[in-house]
Amino acid sequence: MTTSYLRAVGAHLDGLGRADRAQALEALAAQLDELNEAGVDPLEVLGPPERYAAELVEALIGDVAAEEPRFRVFGIPIETRGLLNGGVRSRIFDPENPRIIVPRLLGAGWTLNLGAVAVKLKLIRPDDATSEVFEQVPERAVRIAQFVPAAVAGVAAGVVAVAWRGLPDRVPSSFDLGGRTRGSASKFSLVAGVLMGVLPAVWALRQQDEVEDRLVDAASATMLASVSVSTVAASVLNARNPQGRWGLAVPVMLPAAVAASLSVIVVPLRAGLRRVWRDAEAPASTPSD
Repeated sequence: MTTSYLRAVGAHLDGLGRADRAQALEALAAQLDELNEAGVDPLEVLGPPERYAAELVEALIGDVAAEEPRFRVFGIPIETRGLLNGGVRSRIFDPENPRIIVPRLLGAGWTLNLGAVAVKLKLIRPDDATSEVFEQVPERAVRIAQFVPAAVAGVAAGVVAVAWRGLPDRVPSSFDLGGRTRGSASKFSLVAGVLMGVLPAVWALRQQDEVEDRLVDAASATMLASVSVSTVAASVLNARNPQGRWGLAVPVMLPAAVAASLSVIVVPLRAGLRRVWRDAEAPASTPSD
């Protein structure tokens, strides 16, 4: 039954490339071996082979489409689907993708794949971020993660609110590599800097069915809120002391922003992993005589 099922699925994978087809069949063969050892009919778990193959093709083709940017201009990726497409948003946490730099979720340029960073730092393994693990993440951990970007964005808002009356009409708006002021703008531009963190933080508080989507949105919003804090703080400090090189706060704060974003998704994920491991190690209950 196992061999015939594998052969039947392979006959319906014409929509995949040779490499993807071979990889999909290899993974299916391993899964079928496990079912065979457990004495389980694959039809009961996976369904008819033609339906399983169709779902597999759709999933793999969708993943490829999500990995690639919507457009490229002179080689620079441009993306417009980040707010609406969960597959695109998952770029920022894709442990199975070894690429650390991936196209941004919205706009032009690139961003970090926090999943690849977590794997490089040995915080998780590439195959840890499964749907089974995300389902085991405690709801309390998810809610805390969703509030982190709001807390970070609140710091930026607080800095501007406290310093507002003492600020000049124009404040630094950009800095060179040495941290010196390169341009200026109205101090009301600081409000836009605060909103750069507040709006994603509000977006991350949405209730969604998928735990993975909630955590990915929170991690992305934490990154943007952290950048907002560093740019706003640099502008305020430079406005008060123009002789300083406060623009260096932006690159200096980048590691802290990455660490905060990683913690938002890795800490809850590891809580889910601990639950999965605990359930796997628990002895099977036996009926009493």
